[in-house]
Amino acid sequence: MGKDLKGKDLGKGLTQRKSDKRYVANYSRRDGTRAMRTFVDIKDARQWLNDTRHDDAHGAVIVSEGMTVNEWYEQWQEQRGKIVRPNTIRNYRERYQSDIKPVIGRMRMMDVKPIHCQKVLNDMATSGYSEGTIKQTLLTMVTMFYAAYENDVIRKSPVTKSGVKMPPATERKPIDFFTIEEEKRFIEVAKDYSYYEQFRLILETGLRTGEVIGLEWKQVDLENRVIRVEKTLEFRYDTQKWRWGPPKTRHGIREVPLTKTAYDILKDIRDRGGYAKDNTPDEFKDLVFLNRTGYPTKNSTYDAALQKRCEQAGVKRLSMHDLRHTMATRFCENSTNYKFLSRMLGHSSIKITVDTYVHQTGKSQADETDKFSEYLDGLFS
Repeated sequence: MGKDLKGKDLGKGLTQRKSDKRYVANYSRRDGTRAMRTFVDIKDARQWLNDTRHDDAHGAVIVSEGMTVNEWYEQWQEQRGKIVRPNTIRNYRERYQSDIKPVIGRMRMMDVKPIHCQKVLNDMATSGYSEGTIKQTLLTMVTMFYAAYENDVIRKSPVTKSGVKMPPATERKPIDFFTIEEEKRFIEVAKDYSYYEQFRLILETGLRTGEVIGLEWKQVDLENRVIRVEKTLEFRYDTQKWRWGPPKTRHGIREVPLTKTAYDILKDIRDRGGYAKDNTPDEFKDLVFLNRTGYPTKNSTYDAALQKRCEQAGVKRLSMHDLRHTMATRFCENSTNYKFLSRMLGHSSIKITVDTYVHQTGKSQADETDKFSEYLDGLFS
């Protein structure tokens, strides 16, 4: 048994150092590896030791001295997936697979240093990634390595404030959207084909694709001309299954007002009896949009159909998300109520809305300047 500096027994696995009087907790795991942590308070040391014994006995985390970053990531994701939102897990996975794994995935956890984590971010900046995506990657590394520290996989996290920093901001990649004339040509062609209602609804409301796919009639309030966005639905090709989830952020749960065109589209579908068929599974029967087989339409199918319609209309090829950009751009050409637009789009802050859309076209800025000029002229002429 270990003892403190006064000779008092502390119990198995506990000692006190002379150099700084801190308490040292040591534990030998079943696989032969050792875990150690120092504490100022003996109570904290005992609690840690008890928790470590419990985790080892119940197999909460399997640790080996040669554990790689890839191996830790898999364990971390398995446990993390039980307590956080599916969208968060998806974001972690995308950033890890795309940007973190190629740089440090094969390294041993104990060998990763701040310089290696910094390289992950620097490589992304060099490749032209947006500031938001790089921040998301940094957050993934911060969370992943701190969890490793808490579970005694590593002595300290390599993602430190002084050693790992955001690279200098790169110029924001311009968004794609229809001009007014392109949008008119697209609508004229698309109205004679499948998915026109979905394309037009996004152009009128700015919904995300997953929000359109997951839109249920119980979320549609035609009387008050609003829809309440509460969930998303997407087809996951890695599992070949449909997956429900919450909106992208907590601000994504919102009420979206319906324009006249959006209202007419939804009312017409409802008056026709909707798209559900006898073979439609119960979980999909309340969906507003279903294809001819009675099932939801996959994200990729929408994109392929959209690009085909763009070619037929003789306009630039856009993605489904670019239709959302188009709606927001049209709004900014007509109004400077960016706070309202931000709520409508479900952005987490008005800054995102302004930074993304306000400078895409000079029309709104010029119009507002003219209005202000006329106001001043009226006051002082």
